[in-house]
Amino acid sequence: MRTINYITAIFAIAASTAVQGAQADTLRSFPSLEKREIQKSGMQWENTTNAAGMNYGSVDKGSYTTLGIYNGAGDYHRVQEGSEKRGLLFETERYDKLNDKIFVKGTFSFNMDKEFDKGWSDVYNPYNNNPFIYGSSVRGTYETQKFDLGLRAYTKYKSRFNYGLSIDYKVADIARQRDPRSRSYHLDYSVKPAVVFEIGKKHTAGLNLSYRFGKEKMPGLTTIQTDPNLKYYTFTGLEHAEGKIGGYKGFSRQFLSDYYGGAIQYNYRGEKSKLLVSAGFDARWEETLGNLRQSPGSYNEFTYSLLADYQAERGNMLHNLRAEAVVRDGGADEFRQELNSVIDTLTGVTTETWNTIYVYKNRFVVKTSDFRISWNTTSLDAGRNSYRWMAGAEAGYEGFSNNYYLPHSEYASGKLLFSVNGKARLLNSRKGVLILSASAGASLNTSSKLSLATQSIIGDEILTPDFEYHQKNTIKINGELRYTFPLRMIKSTPILGYASLYGGNLFAAGGAGWYSAGISIGILTL
Repeated sequence: MRTINYITAIFAIAASTAVQGAQADTLRSFPSLEKREIQKSGMQWENTTNAAGMNYGSVDKGSYTTLGIYNGAGDYHRVQEGSEKRGLLFETERYDKLNDKIFVKGTFSFNMDKEFDKGWSDVYNPYNNNPFIYGSSVRGTYETQKFDLGLRAYTKYKSRFNYGLSIDYKVADIARQRDPRSRSYHLDYSVKPAVVFEIGKKHTAGLNLSYRFGKEKMPGLTTIQTDPNLKYYTFTGLEHAEGKIGGYKGFSRQFLSDYYGGAIQYNYRGEKSKLLVSAGFDARWEETLGNLRQSPGSYNEFTYSLLADYQAERGNMLHNLRAEAVVRDGGADEFRQELNSVIDTLTGVTTETWNTIYVYKNRFVVKTSDFRISWNTTSLDAGRNSYRWMAGAEAGYEGFSNNYYLPHSEYASGKLLFSVNGKARLLNSRKGVLILSASAGASLNTSSKLSLATQSIIGDEILTPDFEYHQKNTIKINGELRYTFPLRMIKSTPILGYASLYGGNLFAAGGAGWYSAGISIGILTL
């Protein structure tokens, strides 16, 4: 009910603002959201990790800011996910220049949400990842706050070389609202220096390196009431976990990650077409540490990525063909450790250290693959500053496998993906523009396997229901209605306002489903 009230209030504000703005001005002298979308679609290098290549595109100087609320709920979800999520999202993005040679793009987002009826995981990402996670079987509500900052700077020198730099900084706070109460803190930042070199008038090569650091820490758990039967679980991979009564007492854990990587690019730019190809590699090394710096194991992962993006102009039509592939190969080493205590006879101080006496190499192995190919067509207006319609289609494959060795257990699944999407301009007047967007898609399970060496509560309560989740075929339908209008908040500054209402539903075999809905308002300024 509270979410409905929020949506009603924001929609009323957006509607009244639209009416007020429409009475005061027309769209002729205001920034265009459709023009910005067209310009951004031509920024091929934004889809890569090389900021230097952004000098081969152009987006008008200006800021785009949105504020919205959303809600999603249903019974089609994995066990370690909640049955409902409500949230608020604020985002802003700006293109600008420091001088005639240095240009920048800055982004900021704040996301605050509540996830209801979630259990078995107190970590940020429990899937196809480090297996040494933890959580309670008692389902509860989780509150999350996330802040993301991003900066891309690039040069536009009249020379063969141009340079760029990407900086991203993210923090998050996740708090569980039911005993045992956990609170996790997240830090993630990355730096990516880049360079591009013009081989010829139409040919460019690019190179970027990257370093990323990640930290996830849960310093401890608290309880409001004492339950003598309350268990807390620590996982080591698939069905293997240990549940201890009172295990939350004194428990803390943190993950420390270092990522090193890079990518190379090639770009061809003709008069009416252009092609960009990018290949990247990232290596991740992650430590897992307890409250006394003991470690159940470590995790390493290698990620390979490939992108090919082709764009062509045919009269007033823009065509875009894109193919992407991401393959991840990860493994966890499990440690056997012993505690050594040494007492200094002079000071009486005891020094404790954990020594690793045995390592199970790659005891848990993760492999994932994601392949996508898409085609989009845009019909432009005569002035090429707006579009009448857009249409597109996408096909792909997603798959993963988790293997635990000695004894061997396996969990794997794969699915084919198909979708179509489109946009149509329903209204184009001096007072505003109304655009309808819609998409429909389906997923078809191609393979699923669950083979567990031992029976456990994790297999019964988590893996078996998740296996049934992956076996189901799904159909998804989404729609959005967006209205843009002139707005005079500051007399000397033209501002474009917009309001958007969107929703959708996912239908799964057996009658399960998941719906989503939301509303947002925003502005576009010069």
